Amino acid sequence: MPQVEAFLEMLAAERGAARNTLAAYAADLEDFAAFVRARGMAVHAADADTLRAWVEGLAAAGFAARTQARRLSAIRQFHRFLAREGIRPDDPTELLESPRLPASLPRALSEAEVESLIAAAAALPGRRGPVAAAAVELLYCSGLRASELVSLPAGALRETEGQVAVRGKEPEEDTPEP
Repeated sequence: MPQVEAFLEMLAAERGAARNTLAAYAADLEDFAAFVRARGMAVHAADADTLRAWVEGLAAAGFAARTQARRLSAIRQFHRFLAREGIRPDDPTELLESPRLPASLPRALSEAEVESLIAAAAALPGRRGPVAAAAVELLYCSGLRASELVSLPAGALRETEGQVAVRGKEPEEDTPEP
């Protein structure tokens, strides 16, 4: 497939793609080419319906949404290359929707990572060290967001009680339905 070879050569020469990236793209394009050939088309002539069917086939085969999205990204870049090079007049991937990726959950810090953060904050010069260490400790033990911490008013610190007063969001008033 000369178009695929030209695309991979462009990735290597112009974008400096790593060997593993090139291997992954080559495998994705080979899989796509086999799918398209089974439908009697050349890889560079695939239309949007064929592309959509290929993506649906990935989902039906049980590939994770991230894998589907990565493979579709390779095919999109290939078709943009074909359009830029004048091999085809359009890019049939423009109207394709990417698979919905699940929201990734934040990773909790280990105890050692938290201790390291506090120590690094405390090591700041002058008065900034103790203040930064207290801020990191407050973030860690309270669950506050950084934006919530920095927007706390000075009056929130209750020095004599050793506490910080944090107010949550004000509840929305119930408005009767018209």
